[in-house]
Amino acid sequence: MKKGFIYKGGLLLLIILIAAAAFLGCTANQPQPQPQPQTPTPAEPQPTAPTPTTPTVEHNVSDYMPMLVGYTWEYEGEGNEYASYVLKVEYQESNRYQLSRDNGGAVIADIYEARKDSLVHVYQAGEGEDHPNLLKQPNNLEDILIKLPLQAGNKWTSEENSYEILDTKASITVPYGTFKDCIVVKRTYKDGGEDYMYYKDGVGLIQSEFRSGDFKVFSRLKNFTKK
Repeated sequence: MKKGFIYKGGLLLLIILIAAAAFLGCTANQPQPQPQPQTPTPAEPQPTAPTPTTPTVEHNVSDYMPMLVGYTWEYEGEGNEYASYVLKVEYQESNRYQLSRDNGGAVIADIYEARKDSLVHVYQAGEGEDHPNLLKQPNNLEDILIKLPLQAGNKWTSEENSYEILDTKASITVPYGTFKDCIVVKRTYKDGGEDYMYYKDGVGLIQSEFRSGDFKVFSRLKNFTKK
C-alpha cells in the first residue's frame, strides 16, 4: 500500500509540473504589448510682438501757409518803404481764405485756395482801408505759389511766371528766429526780376527776397501770432 501511494503521488506531481511548464511556455510565446509612442501636446502659440516701424512724416502743401481766421504775420522790411507789412487772415470758407496785407500805405485783400496739390493765389482786390468778405467773388488770378511734389527741381509756370523749388532743407535766420528744413521757391517774372521765398511748415512765409540786378528788397518774419 505504501509503495502504490508513493507511485501515484509522484505521478500526480509529474502531471502538475508538465502542465505548469506548458502554461509558462504558452505565456512566453504570446506577443508582449509594445509601448505606444506618446504624441507631444502642441504648444499654444505665443503672441508675437509687432515689428516697430519708423513713422513717415508727410507734409501737405497747405502746411507751408497755415491759415485760420486770426492768424497774423508781421514782417520787417529792407530796401523798400513798403517791404514791411502785416498779413492777417480775415475770413475763411471751405478751402478759401481772405487775407489783408497792410504795408502802412494801403490795405490789399488777397484770396488763396488750399488745394490738394497746390497753394493758389486766386483773387486780389484793389487798395483800400478796409475790405468786406470777398470770398464769393469770382477768381481773377490763378497764381500757383507752391505745388507738389515738394522736392528740389520741381518746376511749373503760372500767370506767365516761372517757378522752381530750389531746396527743401534750407536754414534761415530772421528776427522771429532760426528755422531749418525750409523749402525755397524761386519765381522768375516774365518781364525780369526774381523772388526767393522761404516757407516753413507750420509757420508759413519766413522770408521773401526780390532781386533785379543790384536792387534787392527783403521782407523777414518778425512775429507770428495765432488768435
